[in-house]
Amino acid sequence: MVALNPEHLLTFARVARLGSLSAAAGELNLTQPAVSSQLKLLAHAVGEPLFTRHRSGVTLTDAGSALLPHAQALSRVLDGARTVIQERRGLEAGLLRLAASSTIAAGLLPGLLATYHGRHPAVAFHIRQGNTQEVLAALQAGAVEIALIEGPGGPVLPEWQRQVFAHDELVLVGAPGFTPDPSAPLPLIWRERGSGTREVAEQALAAAALVTSSRLELPGTDAVKEAVIQGLGAAILPELRVRRDLEFGVLTRLPLDLPGLRRPLTRVSLETEQLSHAARAFLGVLHGHHSGPTGD
Repeated sequence: MVALNPEHLLTFARVARLGSLSAAAGELNLTQPAVSSQLKLLAHAVGEPLFTRHRSGVTLTDAGSALLPHAQALSRVLDGARTVIQERRGLEAGLLRLAASSTIAAGLLPGLLATYHGRHPAVAFHIRQGNTQEVLAALQAGAVEIALIEGPGGPVLPEWQRQVFAHDELVLVGAPGFTPDPSAPLPLIWRERGSGTREVAEQALAAAALVTSSRLELPGTDAVKEAVIQGLGAAILPELRVRRDLEFGVLTRLPLDLPGLRRPLTRVSLETEQLSHAARAFLGVLHGHHSGPTGD
C-alpha cells in the first residue's frame, strides 16, 4: 500500500472546492504543474483517477467523491489547530495554571491577576493555594506551571528555574496589651510544618539562640492570627498579611531585634521556553510588578 501524503490530500480538497487547478495553485502559492503533480501522486496512491478534466475545470470521479470528505476533514482539523495556535499566541484563549503559598495568594496574587486579566481578559485562571511544600508538590505533579513561594523553599528539581521577584519581612505580633515576660521563654503560636513562614522564623530564632515555648500549632496564617488576637500567645507572621491589623490596632507589633526575618518571595517553574504562552505572559506581569514595601 502506498502511503498517503497529507499535503496532497489538502491540495486535493482545495482543487475540489475551487473546481480548478489554476485557482488552487493561486491560493496555495504553487505553480499549476506542481498542483497537477501532487494530484497525480495522490491518484497513484489511491490507484484510481480522482478527477476528470474539462475546459471549465475538473469533475470528481467516484473515487474522488469517496475520498473528498476525508480530505476535507483533514483540512478542517488543521485549520482548527492553526486557530488554536494563533489564539494562544495572541492570548485570545488559554489557561493560566499556577499555585501560590498563602501569604502571596492573599497579599500579592489578587493584584497580579487583576493586572494580568486587564491585559489578557480571554485567558482563564486555575489557581491553587497551600503552604510552600504543597505548592511545590503541585508543580512537581504537573498540576501547575508556576509556583510562587515564600522563603528558601528547600531544594528544587534540576529542570526547575528559581527567581526571586520580591521580599517580605516577618514581624512578631501580639494582641493589644500583650507583654511577653523577658525572663521566660517567648510563647509562640506556629504555622504548620511545611510553611515557608515557619521555616524562616525557625532559622532566625535558632541563629539568635532565642528561647521560645510552643503554645499552639495551627494550619494557615489566618488561624494563627486569630489565636494571637484571642491572647493565646505571640506569633511571627508576614508583615504583608498583618499590615492592616497593625494599622487598625487589632494587633500590635512587638519588639524583636532579630536578623534573618526578611525573606525572598520566589517564582519556581520550568525554563521559560517550556511554558505556555499564558504562563510566559504572567512572568512578564510578575517581574514587572512593583510591590511597594515588599519589593527590592
